[in-house]
Amino acid sequence: MTSPRGAEVAAILAKDYLTGEGFAVVPTAAGWWATTPVPSAMARHYPGHYYGEKVRRYPWLVEWLQSALYRRRARWVTRESGFGGKVLDIGCGPGHLLAHFRALGWRTVGTEFSPAAADLPRRRYGLDVRTGNLGDMDFPVESFDAVISWHTLEHMRDPRSVLEQSARLLKGGGLFLVSVPDFSSPEAQVKPSAWFHLDVPRHLVHFPAACLREQLRQCGFKIEAESYWAPEYDAFSLMQTWQNRMGLAHNLLYLLLKSAPPSGAARAARWQLAVAVVGGGLMLPFSAVVTLWRALTKRGAVIVLLARKIK
Repeated sequence: MTSPRGAEVAAILAKDYLTGEGFAVVPTAAGWWATTPVPSAMARHYPGHYYGEKVRRYPWLVEWLQSALYRRRARWVTRESGFGGKVLDIGCGPGHLLAHFRALGWRTVGTEFSPAAADLPRRRYGLDVRTGNLGDMDFPVESFDAVISWHTLEHMRDPRSVLEQSARLLKGGGLFLVSVPDFSSPEAQVKPSAWFHLDVPRHLVHFPAACLREQLRQCGFKIEAESYWAPEYDAFSLMQTWQNRMGLAHNLLYLLLKSAPPSGAARAARWQLAVAVVGGGLMLPFSAVVTLWRALTKRGAVIVLLARKIK
């Protein structure tokens, strides 16, 4: 198989690390790659521990780091907008990012696929979170000053429609903050089936960076800033992808870090558990240095784009 950047490519075969089901990732005419088949019932691939049945999803140190980074991103969008206003977070998850926007004076609205996923940000932060598909919601045209799609676009069956709807909901000059795993990154090209961010079938779409940029332009956005600095994703992805390539139980370290790890982690051999934990600890300083280097050289596993709707 040639790399994802190659002109001639073959399907990538991968398994869901939660259910063991097999899937293929194939190129599309739109320029992104797609997971096939799309499960008819996605709920079984999003068990309660995926979002965190409890208030805390990860160890406190990880959540503290995430919160600090979310605060930084909310301030970035606020600074670039010049005035704040009303923000929509598509797939807001636990609601941490929206909570930081609200603290900065924004009026906030979030969306989630299911009532169970929407319940956590409502309970924890008292956020207004709507349930369902974005296209089925009755938001008025040009009613938002900013729209966020933070690691949610890759979960969508029709990402182009989400981009078009986001442009429709934004006021002229409004900001769109989007981040996805970069399928054209060096990390993704070496044994893609072991890449932490492939995450089939929850990730239905896999974007090379150039494809996402082009899709934004076609939907009426002008890209104003680009970043590969997402250390909470990149540093861990490097460690977990490395362990997956070693042949450890897929995403074992990730499962162990969950506040309520599923049974898959408990079934792993003891030597694998030891290697995952000790190896992760030993690799953390190296991973942090590599993450910074990849951000500076635009070779990170995750891409962040800030785009403005052309008036």
